[in-house]
Amino acid sequence: MHIQSYSRKANKIGQSVQQILDEAGRAPEFCQHVENPEPPNLIYGLSPQQVREKHDAIVESGYVEVALKDGTSARRGIRKDRHTLLTAVASYPLLTKQVAAESAYREAYAHWIELNVCWLKETFGDRLISVVEHVDEEHPHIHAFILPFDDPSCSARHLNPAWNAKQDAEASARENGKPAKEAVKLGNLAYRARGRELQDQYFAEVGLPAGLTRVGPKRERLSREQWKQRKEQARRDAAQIRQMTERIEQIADIEAQLDADADRRAKEIVRKLDAAEALFAEALSAQSQAEEEAQEVRARTNETVAAMKQEVQAKLDTEAKRLERRAAEIQSERSALERERREVLRNTVLHVAAITARVLVGVLTGSVRFDGRKSKLCFEDPELGREVQKLEIAPIIQNAVVVVSRVWSRLTQFLPSEEIISERDRQSRTLSSVVRPVSKGIEP
Repeated sequence: MHIQSYSRKANKIGQSVQQILDEAGRAPEFCQHVENPEPPNLIYGLSPQQVREKHDAIVESGYVEVALKDGTSARRGIRKDRHTLLTAVASYPLLTKQVAAESAYREAYAHWIELNVCWLKETFGDRLISVVEHVDEEHPHIHAFILPFDDPSCSARHLNPAWNAKQDAEASARENGKPAKEAVKLGNLAYRARGRELQDQYFAEVGLPAGLTRVGPKRERLSREQWKQRKEQARRDAAQIRQMTERIEQIADIEAQLDADADRRAKEIVRKLDAAEALFAEALSAQSQAEEEAQEVRARTNETVAAMKQEVQAKLDTEAKRLERRAAEIQSERSALERERREVLRNTVLHVAAITARVLVGVLTGSVRFDGRKSKLCFEDPELGREVQKLEIAPIIQNAVVVVSRVWSRLTQFLPSEEIISERDRQSRTLSSVVRPVSKGIEP
């Protein structure tokens, strides 16, 4: 990459702004060195003729401030020997016919042009206004044109990073008291050093990714085999760089998509937050209204509760009195039931005693006796038998019947018949008196 600035006034070898732009545009009088001239291919920005028009316009409106002898200053137009156009020329190492003959070379060459345009844009920014391609010479190459926009003095030299390094070095040397000749020498050293840095940067960002080497084989005195190895390594490096670049572009696309998704989500979150704030404000309003209504309801509820308490207390008092009356009635009923229970028990006892007495009388008279097995009582009076069975007293009186029967049996063995009859009558009368209850209980 060769960078150089030009003025409207031709230099020692006849180069000027007009000559450079007309040669780039293939004007007949300025391309006699080309055997078969072809119009340039526009790669970026304006054509050479449009660059000339843009250049002339900014020079026409430019000016410089000059100091007069009386101490005042005045504006002067741009001198013709001021460098007002910066150019950059890059040449591809393969022959033009090689690039045209093989598709692989054409693809590599197209990639090299793309890398050049990216490097020029990054280096010169908006001041880069044109890039054109020439494919009618031995090697294909490109011309780039840079104009000093936003600079009233229209100084194109200051667009060259190496020139700026030279001026800074000279100014610093003069400030430090260096002689003018030594200051210029230091400035030239800084110019060359910055130029080498610029070429290194260009190689790192354009040459290396394009599979080119930093210098040719003659510069390093390499053998043919060594040079082939160097070029093969450069191609491998370029392939790796291209893969890395593609991967970086993919990552950049992914990041862009993620950023877009993040923006979309952020907008959605903002929308939801706005909606949430609106709902929150509505909820606060509803809460305030609900609290007011709740206060009113509490007031009405307190009044209602007080009235209900009075009503409930009155009902409780009434119910308590009713329960007291009912308790008294229940107590009275319980007393009556207890008297009735005692009366029933007394009557039952009397009835059981009477039946028992009748059974014992039957034993004496022979109307009540045991069966052949002496395990069951037999009654001549069916009604008496039913009463014993109904009262379920047979197991209870059975022992007594056995005792009376045995005693009577033994007694009758020693008494005459007349006394037996008399004794039976007397005992029957005694037992029969049990059936007649007295007011204070049962006679023994």
